[in-house]
Amino acid sequence: MPTNSNTINLAAVNQTTGESTIYVNENATLEITLTNRTGGSIGLEAGSNPATFLIFMPFYFTASELQSMQIALTNWSFSSDGESLKLMYNGPGAAWPEGTDIKFQITNVLSQASPTTDSIQVNFSNLSGSNIPLQVQVPLSLSNPPVPGNASLEDVLQISLDNQGSIFISEPNDPLQNSLFLNIKNTGPTNLYTGTSMWSGSPQVVVTFIYGSTSGALAPDNDKNAPVTGSAWNILGSLYIDQTSGWQITNPSITGVDPHPKWLIRPSTTNQALLGTGANANVTFDFSHIVSQTPPGHTQLTVQFTGFMKDDSTAYDDHVFTVDIVKQNPPPTRGMINFFGEQPIIIINDPAENIEIPLRWGMFDVDSIHLITNFPGMGALVKNYPNPEPLSYDTAEITIPGPTNSTGIFCTIQAFDGNGSYLNSLQFTAFIQANFFYDTRDNKVYPVIQAGNQLWMAANLDYNAPTGSGFYAGNSGYEEQYGRLYDLQSAQTNIPIGWRLPTQEDWNNLISASGSTPQEAYAKLIQGGESGFNAQLGGNINNSGTSTQLSTYGFYWTSTPKSATDTIYAGFSPNSSTVSVVASNPNNYMCSVRYVKDVN
Repeated sequence: MPTNSNTINLAAVNQTTGESTIYVNENATLEITLTNRTGGSIGLEAGSNPATFLIFMPFYFTASELQSMQIALTNWSFSSDGESLKLMYNGPGAAWPEGTDIKFQITNVLSQASPTTDSIQVNFSNLSGSNIPLQVQVPLSLSNPPVPGNASLEDVLQISLDNQGSIFISEPNDPLQNSLFLNIKNTGPTNLYTGTSMWSGSPQVVVTFIYGSTSGALAPDNDKNAPVTGSAWNILGSLYIDQTSGWQITNPSITGVDPHPKWLIRPSTTNQALLGTGANANVTFDFSHIVSQTPPGHTQLTVQFTGFMKDDSTAYDDHVFTVDIVKQNPPPTRGMINFFGEQPIIIINDPAENIEIPLRWGMFDVDSIHLITNFPGMGALVKNYPNPEPLSYDTAEITIPGPTNSTGIFCTIQAFDGNGSYLNSLQFTAFIQANFFYDTRDNKVYPVIQAGNQLWMAANLDYNAPTGSGFYAGNSGYEEQYGRLYDLQSAQTNIPIGWRLPTQEDWNNLISASGSTPQEAYAKLIQGGESGFNAQLGGNINNSGTSTQLSTYGFYWTSTPKSATDTIYAGFSPNSSTVSVVASNPNNYMCSVRYVKDVN
């Protein structure tokens, strides 16, 4: 089993940004750091066989662009032949101590190619010492430069690997095939693309790993012409779970021009939203046939987004996400090795809808499993594996009725051998977040939106309180759109557990999160605004029983008193197109009500 993690580490970052990304048609300086982690000193000699670093830059650089690059390093000579950059040691005999760095800059780094991701590779020759790798690699992405006014993908996307990106390494005579599940999730309040017409351009996601035979690499890729067991060229990407209107993935080809494997992910030409919200917010890709015969350690997956639009006129800046992968020795005994779900948090919008919880697991030489949950009335799911494999994966989906409030579903998987003897068990918890307000007083359901760490009702309260509530002008025809109006005492009476009447601070936080100006916040929060809050201009009923300002002003109670008899309200004014929380009404006025709930 590979256990030696000693190597030489390579890092390459743009001097300007500190990231492993350069920009199209922008001259950059790369800071290169080589760190001796071999476990001992490395000897550097000159002469007829000098210590040499042969640097292969990403394929997107042309020969002329390579020849323009320069490196200046004391006691080293530099040359370029249009295919690689070469550093040759010409100083006195010296030692490169363990734990220390050799640093240098590559200047005049410029590419006019289209955005993509590839690797910098450094080959070593004529270095004396132990555990010196033949080569090391690190990704370097080429992206379009940021543009003022563009949106940020980092603000709305979450990129993750299920089971924390764990894989098991193999011995040459006992290859273990792993799978990594890459999930792309829209965490924003709206579709990733909100334009009225179909997006334009060629949005794509480029996925690459770190290649080589060191502890910092996933697998070697230097056998492109005839990949062997353990080669990165054998990894297969496929669409696993798609909650959207369509994505596709293209695997690397050994007959293509790319010197290193990369996977291209693109949305279908009919997928206008790209990634939706809630139940339509995720797409998951399976990278299978991963056999890693490298030493244990951490490596990375690089996910580059380029060419995406936010709406008809606003683009997203290109962005590169880096996700950690943990390589570890396989388990010493039989049984379950991991158990996980697609999402630990599942959002539901209606208590009448069933909840489907997709589950996946990895196991080592298991003959059968029992899958049980804590949900009342659900029996155990039993699966048998007559011919168990050393390392294998399986899936199941459990369905439960929708709850009326947020709750945790505990799923336990138990492993057994061929004699029915218990091996071990693992647990996964799915937290069901009720993305609605269920009023236990009359069993009505209201939509909600999330703003920061709070859930807000997205429709006006319509509970027929015993006292202190009524319709505008006594007309029930207004009920469907505007709900009911409430005096302060009625608005604060017997609220379902977990919910409350928002404070002035709560409203101000909502307004600040919705726009940089009161006008921008008003546009997003008013009925039809992109936040989905759908504030109404429901008017009020004053303390003499007169109904006023329907369709001309919206009054929403806070729980913050202005005085002993008056309380602050949130006001929506169409005349000024603003929302503010400064004025107050007497407590016996009747205003609209929205409840709020704090979430983790």
